[in-house]
Amino acid sequence: MAGVKQTPRQQMIGMMYLVLLAMLAMNASKDLLDAFIFLEDGIDITTKNFNATNNSIYSKITTAAASGADVAIKAEKNASNIEKLSNQLFLDIEKYKADIIELGGGIDDETGIPIGKDNQDVGAEYLIVKGFGEELKNKINDYKSSLIALIEPEDTAIINGIEKLLATPPHIDYEDVESPWENGICEYLPLAAVTANLTNIQSYVRNSESQAINYLLENIGINEVKVNKILATSIAQSSYVLQGDEYSADIFLAASDTTQDPIVIVGDYDIAHYGKTGEIKFTNKTDTIPVYGGMGRFKIKTNETGNHTWGGIMKVPHPNPKRKGEFLSYPFVKNYTVAAPSAVISSDQLNIMYIGLENDISISAPGIKSEDLTVNASNSCKVTQKGNGKYTFTPSKGGRIEITVLANINGEKKVVSKQTWKSMSLPPPFIFTPGVKNGLAGSESLATVLKQIGAKPKYSKSFPISSTPKIISAEISYRKGNNITPLPNLVNGKIIDKEIENLISRLRRGDKIEIIMKAKGADKITHKIFQRITIR
Repeated sequence: MAGVKQTPRQQMIGMMYLVLLAMLAMNASKDLLDAFIFLEDGIDITTKNFNATNNSIYSKITTAAASGADVAIKAEKNASNIEKLSNQLFLDIEKYKADIIELGGGIDDETGIPIGKDNQDVGAEYLIVKGFGEELKNKINDYKSSLIALIEPEDTAIINGIEKLLATPPHIDYEDVESPWENGICEYLPLAAVTANLTNIQSYVRNSESQAINYLLENIGINEVKVNKILATSIAQSSYVLQGDEYSADIFLAASDTTQDPIVIVGDYDIAHYGKTGEIKFTNKTDTIPVYGGMGRFKIKTNETGNHTWGGIMKVPHPNPKRKGEFLSYPFVKNYTVAAPSAVISSDQLNIMYIGLENDISISAPGIKSEDLTVNASNSCKVTQKGNGKYTFTPSKGGRIEITVLANINGEKKVVSKQTWKSMSLPPPFIFTPGVKNGLAGSESLATVLKQIGAKPKYSKSFPISSTPKIISAEISYRKGNNITPLPNLVNGKIIDKEIENLISRLRRGDKIEIIMKAKGADKITHKIFQRITIR
C-alpha cells in the first residue's frame, strides 16, 4: 500500500517470490527454528526460578517489617513498588509476544507451536513499523531508572549489574552502522527468534528485580533487623550459551562480610533431597571453586546441548567468636540452557545457484557476529562477502556445491552449518520482440520495432535472477507459403537496411517473418533460438 513504511526485508522481496521464500524457510532453517523454541523453553525455566527466589525474598522483607523497624517498613514499601513495576513490565512483554504470534497466524492447536515460527516479517512489522519496539525500550529504561533510584550511589556493583541487564544501546552491525536498539531484537529474524529474545528480556526483568529486592533485604539486615536466613544466589551473563562456548556465573551471598572470603563448593547432588529439605546433599565428586572479592566464579565447558542444572554450597565463617573454625552453609541451585551453534543460509532460490552468475545468499548465525563467520564453498565456486551477512556465490561449473560456515568461538574456528546446493546452467532463452503478441504483429509496427528496438534474447519472467544473454548472431528471412527468402543479417537484433524495412512494412496478412538467433548466457552456453511472426 502506498504510504505504508516497509521493513528492509519487505522492500527486498517481490510478491512473486513469496511462495519460494516460504518453502526456503521450511527447508533451510527448520532445525534452527526448533532450536529457538527449545531455547525459549529453557529461558522460561530460568524465569520461573527467579520468580520462586523473588517470592521468598518478598516474604522475608514482609516478615522483617512486622518487627516495626523503620528501615524494614520502608524496605517493604519500596519492595511492593518494585513488585508492581516488575509484574507490569513482564505482562507488557507477554502481550507483545502474543500479538506477534497472532500476526504470524496464531498457535498450532496440535503442536502448541506458533504457526508462523519461520515468518521473518511480523517481528519487524510489529516492533519497528508499528513502533512497539521503541515503546518497549522506553518502558525498560523507565523501569531501570525506578530500580536504580532506590539504590545508594556508592553501591556501584548493584547499579552496574542492573544497568547491564536492562541496557538498550543502539544496535551496531559489523560495519559500525548504528540503528535503534529494537532493530537488533527483530530485524531479519524469524518469529521464533523474536519471541525468544522477548522471553530473554523477561528473564532479565526478573533478574534485575531479584537484585533490587535483595539489596533491600541486605540493608535491612545491615542496619537494624536480624535476619534468620541468608540467601545464596548467582548472576550469569546469560542463562543460555552456544555449544562449545563457556558458561560463566558469579556466586555471592546477600549481606555477606566482604572482609573474609567464603568457600564455594559445587558438584553433583541429590535433587530430590534438595527439593524436600532445601539442603545440598552431594552424591559424587565436588570441586572448590576460586573466590574473588567475596564472589565465587564458576566456569564449565558446555559440551552437551539441553537444559542443565548445577548447584552447591557457599560456606562462610561463623560470626560468633566463640565458634571460631565453624562455618555457616548456604545452598544454591541454578539452571542454564545450551544450544548447538547453527547458521541460516537463505536466498530467493531453493538451494539453487546458476553457473556464471553472482548468486546473492544471506548467511547469519544467532549469537555470533557476522565478522566472526567464515564461509567456504566447494566445486570451484567463488565466494565474495558483500557485508552485513550478504554473500555472492559464483559457480564455474555444474554439480553439487557444499557451503560450509565456520564461526570463531573462543578463538577457535568451529563448523556451525553445512548445506548442499545445486549448481546448474541457465535456462534456454527466447526471442522477445516488442509488440509481438501470440506470434502476430502488424507489418508497419514490426518494421519500426525491428529497426529501432530490435529482437532480443530474454529469459522467462519466472526466472528469479536478472540476466541478459548476449547475441552472437541473428538472421532474418521472409516466408510466403513454402518459399523462404533469406534477408540480410540483423545487427544486435535490429535491421539496418532501409530496403528490408520497406519490404516488411509492405507485407500482407498471412505473410511471415522468421528470426533465427544464437545467444550465449553467463554460463558460456550458446543457444539457437527461433521466432516466427505472422502478419495479422
